[in-house]
Amino acid sequence: MRSNADETTMSRRGLFRVGAAGAAVATGLAAGSGGAAAQYDGFLDNVDNYDGTHDYTGQDEVTVEVGAVDGLKFGPAAILIDPGTTVVWEWTGEGGDHNVVANDGTFESGDPIGEAGNTFEHTFDDAEEGDTFNYVCVPHEAVGMKGAVAVGSVDDDLVTPGGDGGDGGDGGDGGDGGDGGDGGDGGDGGSGGNATDGGSGGRDLTASDIGALALGFGFAGALLVPLFYAAHKMANEE
Repeated sequence: MRSNADETTMSRRGLFRVGAAGAAVATGLAAGSGGAAAQYDGFLDNVDNYDGTHDYTGQDEVTVEVGAVDGLKFGPAAILIDPGTTVVWEWTGEGGDHNVVANDGTFESGDPIGEAGNTFEHTFDDAEEGDTFNYVCVPHEAVGMKGAVAVGSVDDDLVTPGGDGGDGGDGGDGGDGGDGGDGGDGGDGGSGGNATDGGSGGRDLTASDIGALALGFGFAGALLVPLFYAAHKMANEE
């Protein structure tokens, strides 16, 4: 017979096994899902504005900002193009002096400069399907100013440039608030009644009237119904 402690231990062991198995599955899925680690070998891991590879296939020319976001990023960080496409890097004038230098020496803009509107371009005539070109801004590489150009295909999540984040859907008509409705005629004030012996012109209150009035005051008022009725009856007798 197991003690409660044994059962607790077994339960914890079971949970640990399940958690370990789940972690293994998650790791396997992550390893096979592509992403920066698969396509760029972790090159873009510390690039804050990297959100996938922006798909510019079908375009002859693509522009990448130099000094985007906080002035220390390429924007977009990763792009997908067709072989033969020309990429134009255009300086925003933000973040100081920058340059564009491919890690493998395929292209290089020269010394760092900071003037807005400056451009550097490279046409990927010799690139083949599946090629990847990683590049940096040399003065700001350490702070994550890095980019990548993928050609033809890429093992990464694709982003549609300028794509809408999805229509949020119509919120629906709020509906007519409804006519406020006529407030209703307030009712005739009632005939003066028989004003006998100088009595008030209002109609006599019935027991139902008194009960309704008392109930309007809640539970405590309900307890006073008999008293209200007796007082009213005595007043009428007088």
